[in-house]
Amino acid sequence: MSIIVSHQTYASGVSDDDSKKNSEHVWNRLNDLTKLSKLRIIAKPEYEVRKQQLVDELTGTKIKQNIKQSNKGEGAVDLDPVAGNIPPLRDATMMKQSAAAGTRTAEEYKQIAGERKDVADSNFPDFSKINPQRAKMLRFNLEEGKFDEEGELVEIKIDPCPFARGNLRLAHHMLACLSRRDEESVSRQRYVAKISIDPYEDPKSYLDDVATQQCAREYAKMYNRYNPPKRVKFVEAFILSMIDQPRAPFCAVERHIDGTYKKHNNNWGFINNKHERNTPHAFSHFTFEASQHQLLICDIQGVGDIYTDPQIHSIDGRGYGKGNMGKRGFRKFFSTHKCNAICKFLKLPLINPKGKKEEMLTMPQEAFMAKDAVENVKLSFCGSFNALPTLPAFKNSTHGMKQALLSRKDDGFGVCCRCSIL
Repeated sequence: MSIIVSHQTYASGVSDDDSKKNSEHVWNRLNDLTKLSKLRIIAKPEYEVRKQQLVDELTGTKIKQNIKQSNKGEGAVDLDPVAGNIPPLRDATMMKQSAAAGTRTAEEYKQIAGERKDVADSNFPDFSKINPQRAKMLRFNLEEGKFDEEGELVEIKIDPCPFARGNLRLAHHMLACLSRRDEESVSRQRYVAKISIDPYEDPKSYLDDVATQQCAREYAKMYNRYNPPKRVKFVEAFILSMIDQPRAPFCAVERHIDGTYKKHNNNWGFINNKHERNTPHAFSHFTFEASQHQLLICDIQGVGDIYTDPQIHSIDGRGYGKGNMGKRGFRKFFSTHKCNAICKFLKLPLINPKGKKEEMLTMPQEAFMAKDAVENVKLSFCGSFNALPTLPAFKNSTHGMKQALLSRKDDGFGVCCRCSIL
C-alpha cells in the first residue's frame, strides 16, 4: 500500500521540480532523524518535536500549540515548540557528514556514547597508565575573528573513558601543561577535553564552540564592571589539534572546575526552578541590552558563577554554532524570564518583573547602580570566522575521522573525535 503525501508550495515562482527536490530533501532529513533516534543519539521527546517540524515542512501545515497566556492576550498561540528543557538545533539534522553515520551499528554508537559499564565517574583517573601525546594548542583572537594558526606545541594525557555525557558530546579528564602558570607549578593541571559523540562531526563545530565561549568571557567582563552582587566568569576555552593522530583531529579543552555543576537555563526558554538563582538570568538579560539587542547569551551552566558551554543567539541567526536559534531564541528566553533585583539594579528594561514576595534570592546592597544605563557595546566578532585554520582536520573531513583520538596502555578502548557538553 503506497501513501501519497501532498504539500502546497507557498512561495511564488517555485517550479514543480524545485518542490519535488525540496520534498525529497525533507524526506531524507526525516530518515536521518529516525536513524538517530533508533541509535539513541537523540532522546525520544526531542525526536518527536523535530519529526513534527519536518512533517509540517513537508505538508505545508503548522500545528498550533497553545501556551499559557501572559502579556499576549486571550487566544494567542505560538507556532514554535513551547519553551522547555529540550533545546533544538538550528538544523533539524546533523551535518552532511553524519549521513554516513547510518553505516555504523547501534552497538558502536552505544560504545562511543559512553553507555558501557566502564564509563568513569567524576573521580580523576590514574594518568600514569595513560600514554602522552603531542598536540598543537590554538587560541581564538576575538578582535581578529580567527584562530592563531601558529599555535603552541604541548604534551597532554587524555583519559579514554568519559566521565560525563551530554546530548551531543562527551567529557574526558585531561592532564596538561598549557600555560606559564602551569609550567611554574610542580604538577600538570587538570583540564576537560570535550569530544563529539558523532565521529563525523564537522571540525568547524569546535571552532564555533570555543569562539562562542570567548565572546561570553568578554560580556562577563563587561557585566562585572557594573559591580553586581556576584561577579561572573567563563572559563577560557581553546582548541587542541592532535598532531600525532591521522588528519590531526580537533578537541576542545578548558580547565576543570571543581564543585557541583548546575545548569540554570538553556537555549529554548528552560529555567532551573529547582535551583533558582538571580545572577545567571540577569546576566543573560544584560547581554541582550549591552549588545544593542544583537545577541543574547544563554545556556548558562557551571559551578557557582564560573560558567562554561554557553550558547549565543544572534539577531540574524548566523554563526555561534548549531544552537543559535536567532530571534526565536530571543522570544523563548523572554517568554520565561522574570526580571529580578539584579535586572533592576542594572536598570534593564523590566520584563515580567518578580514581585517583592518572590524576591528571596541574591539582592544588591543598593537598589540601582550609579550609571544611568548599561553601555551599548558591539564586539568586532559577529559569529562568523574571517578565515578557517589551514590544518589537516579540514582536509577531506567528509570522509570522517575513523581513527581513535585517545589511547591507554593495554586498553583497546578508543573514542573518535569532537566536542562540548550542551
